[in-house]
Amino acid sequence: MNNPSRLTRRSLLAGLAATPFLAACGSSPSAGGAGSSSSGAAAAAGFSYTDARGKVIDITPVPTNVVAQSSAAAALWDAGIKVKGAYGELKPGADGKLDYQAGNLDLSQVAVIGSTYGEFSVEKLAAVAPQLLVDLSFDDKTLWYVDAKVEAQVAALCPTLGVHTLGLDLLGLIGSFTDLAVKLGADPSVSASAKSGFDAASTTLQEAITAAGGATVAPLSFDQDNAYVGLATQSPDLAHLAKLGAKFVEAKSKPEDYFATISYENLPDYSGDIILLDARNTFTGYQDSAVWKSLPAVKAGRVFPWKPAAPYSYLSNIAVLEGYTKAFASISS
Repeated sequence: MNNPSRLTRRSLLAGLAATPFLAACGSSPSAGGAGSSSSGAAAAAGFSYTDARGKVIDITPVPTNVVAQSSAAAALWDAGIKVKGAYGELKPGADGKLDYQAGNLDLSQVAVIGSTYGEFSVEKLAAVAPQLLVDLSFDDKTLWYVDAKVEAQVAALCPTLGVHTLGLDLLGLIGSFTDLAVKLGADPSVSASAKSGFDAASTTLQEAITAAGGATVAPLSFDQDNAYVGLATQSPDLAHLAKLGAKFVEAKSKPEDYFATISYENLPDYSGDIILLDARNTFTGYQDSAVWKSLPAVKAGRVFPWKPAAPYSYLSNIAVLEGYTKAFASISS
């Protein structure tokens, strides 16, 4: 990544292919959502949406051949919209399973347009006969996984939609995707049912946080040069934890930064009682560092996965919250 000391949302996106980081933020759903509409009524009215870039998208009838970036596709999938194509982080791991960022997508039912950042086949997209492409926007100007050159080619096939994420929290982001899914014809009860599980998981997590008695959390990621401390002010899932009472190690950064950059030798100052390790982290050399091995949380076995780029759906985040509950329960066990 260029200039790793300035981890802004834009620099994260620009250097995504070469780093373990993915930017993410959160917000409240847009006004005028169709949460109370039936899918049949939505279909009759057509699809209308103003995206993050201020682009007004009107399609009649409601599009059914929807293609989306992997985490957006997974969020829509959980909310009741079975996308026809997806692109993004879709390469199965060594265990044959999809990355957590792809959620519950079933690739046997989805055309893969691209399976990693920077990979996008316009030809494969055309074969799906797309009626709408959905991506995220972290700057309210551009799409996350589709650059301007590719988007110009996509626009000849179908409209593009960037979901607003800038400055939003976890519940707001989930609400935005729930709203979008309903506008695309999803049954609102699908998300409503999952929300009950999400709320229950949040309550259980809050109880575990309280029982942990003020334990501090260090959300960490690494590359060969530096360690990076996640900021609760920028990461929607960490902000949700903070609302539930979680305390985080203090790390200074500029307001637009997503991570605070620290040197390996200063890592002990940010170790925390619990370490949440970025699940996107592909660099593992830090594990051989004497500094890493000396951290109290490492010695105590209190290192747990941090999943900041989970699909923005109630269903996918239930398992994420349950994982964080185990982390806090380790303090009081």
